[in-house]
Amino acid sequence: MLNTIINKDCIEVMKEMPDEYIDLVVTDPPYLINYSSFRTNSKVIKNDDNNNWVEPFFKELSRVVKKGSHLYCFTDFEMSADFLIEIRKYWKVRNLLCIPRKIKGNGGNRIFQQQFEHCIFATKGRKNDGRNFNQTQILKPSEGYLKDKRYQAKEWLYRLPDHWHWTSASDFNHNRIHPNQKNVECLKDMITLSSNEGEIVFDPFSGSGSTLIAAKELNRNYIGCEIDEGFYDKVLNRLS
Repeated sequence: MLNTIINKDCIEVMKEMPDEYIDLVVTDPPYLINYSSFRTNSKVIKNDDNNNWVEPFFKELSRVVKKGSHLYCFTDFEMSADFLIEIRKYWKVRNLLCIPRKIKGNGGNRIFQQQFEHCIFATKGRKNDGRNFNQTQILKPSEGYLKDKRYQAKEWLYRLPDHWHWTSASDFNHNRIHPNQKNVECLKDMITLSSNEGEIVFDPFSGSGSTLIAAKELNRNYIGCEIDEGFYDKVLNRLS
C-alpha cells in the first residue's frame, strides 16, 4: 500500500489499514459547495454536493492516524463548520491557517472576493498530545528583530504565523490537471514541519497528486486515494 495512489473510496481503503498507522495527514477534500471551474472546464468534484461522507470519514481517519499526529485539512470557510464539528471529536483544533491564492479575484457571488485558502490545523488527542514541530528554515525574522540586542534572536523562525504570507496555496496554471490543484511547495512546508523522513504521509483526497509529489520529493512514504478514475490516471503519470 505504501508509495502508491489507490483508485478507491478512501473510507474503504482506511478500513484495510491497521490502527495508528499514519504519521501525517495533508488533504484537500471536497468543500461541499458543488464546485466546478470554468477555467479548466471541469466537471463537479465527486461528493462535493453532499456531506454524508464527512462523519464516517473523520471517524475512520482518527483510527488510522497516530496519537499526536498532525492534520492539515483545506476547507472553504462557508462549510468549515461541517468539518470542525467532526474533527473536534478526535483532534485538538489548533488554528485555521490563512494561505494566499495565486489566482485572485474569484469567489462567485460573494460580496468580498476570496483572496486566501483556509486550512484547518489540528493534532490528534488531548491538549498536550501533539508532537513537536520540526525546526525548519522556512521563514527568517525581520532584520530589525535580528539586530535588536534585547532578544537572543535565532536566524530562522521556529514559531510560524498562521498567515502563510511567504507561499501560496494554489498554482497559477491554466494547464493544471485539477481545478483545485495545490502548490507543491506549500505542501512541502507542511510536510517538513510535521513529519520526518521515512514516515507515512496520507492524502485521502489526492486530486492532482500534489501532496504525494511533495512527500516523495522529501523522502517520505506516502499513500493517496482518488475516487475519480480520470484524475487517478493523471496522478499516476505525474508520479512517474
